[in-house]
Amino acid sequence: MGLSWANRTALRYACGNIGSTASHMEQHTEEMARPRRVLPAPTGLARGAPVPWWAKLAIKLGLASIGIHGARARAIGLARPSFEARDPAKLLGPPPALLADATRLMGRRPRSFLEVGPGRMVLRVPVLAGLGLEHIWFIDPADSAPPDPGAYLAVAALARSHGVPVPDLTGCTDRNAILRRCHATLLIGGPEALAAIPDGAVDLVVSEAVLEHVRRDEMGPLLAQLHRVTAPDGVGLHRIDFQDHLGGGLQHLRFSDGFWASPLVGRAGIYVNRLGLSAMVGRFRHAGFRVQVPEATVWAQRPRGPARPHPEAMRPAADDLVARAVLEVRR
Repeated sequence: MGLSWANRTALRYACGNIGSTASHMEQHTEEMARPRRVLPAPTGLARGAPVPWWAKLAIKLGLASIGIHGARARAIGLARPSFEARDPAKLLGPPPALLADATRLMGRRPRSFLEVGPGRMVLRVPVLAGLGLEHIWFIDPADSAPPDPGAYLAVAALARSHGVPVPDLTGCTDRNAILRRCHATLLIGGPEALAAIPDGAVDLVVSEAVLEHVRRDEMGPLLAQLHRVTAPDGVGLHRIDFQDHLGGGLQHLRFSDGFWASPLVGRAGIYVNRLGLSAMVGRFRHAGFRVQVPEATVWAQRPRGPARPHPEAMRPAADDLVARAVLEVRR
């Protein structure tokens, strides 16, 4: 039996023959985006509640239109940034792995750390400090970090029980005191907030399912700032999701930029910038980074979405098969 168009496209990712019908520049960018390792996307990836995508869209837009979004939606449980923040494996597992990857890539152990869009994962700050990081920065457009110092003390106790030598937080009665004790700074705002970090001060920059939410007109300023603050031998490790937030498909490709980039869609919490893997790699390269894609999760066939995307949402066909990917970026 012959391979379908989608399976042939997926196979091109594995074999490296990407973008054969694109322009020379697009071919070069897509070749740079070729992952070293391809993983099959599991069934039901990011599907969420068993509700049709259009119903989710209508509900979220309706709530946003009457003011139930952001902090108000989080307060009543309708929005859960970093919803895995209570999972011990999520709190304790990633930091050592990230530092190990960075050490392998840099040839030395990173001493400073920046996380873009941590949400509630600011809770990990005692763990990061306990692993020997001398300065830690977080940047988020909104303050989603728990204000209760008890939440951080609980994470510190959990880490200590697993052998992590976290700082002594005795006497820390508020979040700011805990951040100071851990040599950490929480920056709130857009890319301009990164001006508080000196040039070349950060050894390791990380993000997890965040960069797809950055608006296209802010991506350039953000990456320029990340390039500025990254140490000459520093590294960035970014996990990026490319599917929609309406059921884990490509339904977001059916809309015009005028609608999809509207304030209402942003308030509803479903906006993603619709940049595919090759375009995301291209943005990093344009900002002055060298990029590798060590791993990508790829669908065997194109997931649910419009048969023909809106002209303003068109991108290389192979990008539509990439559900998520990891980027290694270096100056």
